Amino acid sequence: MLLDFLLSHSDRGFSVEELYESLCITYPTDRVPGKSTLYRLIAKLVSEGLVKRFSGEHGRQFAYQIIVCDECDAHLHLKCTSCGCLYHMDHAVSQRIIHEVFNRSDFSLDEKETVLFGICKGCQKRQKP
Repeated sequence: MLLDFLLSHSDRGFSVEELYESLCITYPTDRVPGKSTLYRLIAKLVSEGLVKRFSGEHGRQFAYQIIVCDECDAHLHLKCTSCGCLYHMDHAVSQRIIHEVFNRSDFSLDEKETVLFGICKGCQKRQKP
């Protein structure tokens, strides 16, 4: 149930609380696992490399997203703070940014953990008067 939900929403990251609420809406039965079970399942999926864990907006809580491509840990991600969608940045663009940061500051970015926050094109269009 959890994997099916994550696969059908692979463009988004969810906190465990959001996962629980979404599962309750999507599967309105008593089959939805409790929050403590979800925490255990998510931890297992992260350790198996099936789900990516990243800091949520402003680092308040972790968000989790299923990994749908083989190189998910090898590029940066973009997260829309309006709709919550998480986008995979083009690998070549990610590498240029990572190298540029290192060349200018001797700081090595960890692409597995780096998420850039902003507003996606769709939300920008919806927010314009």
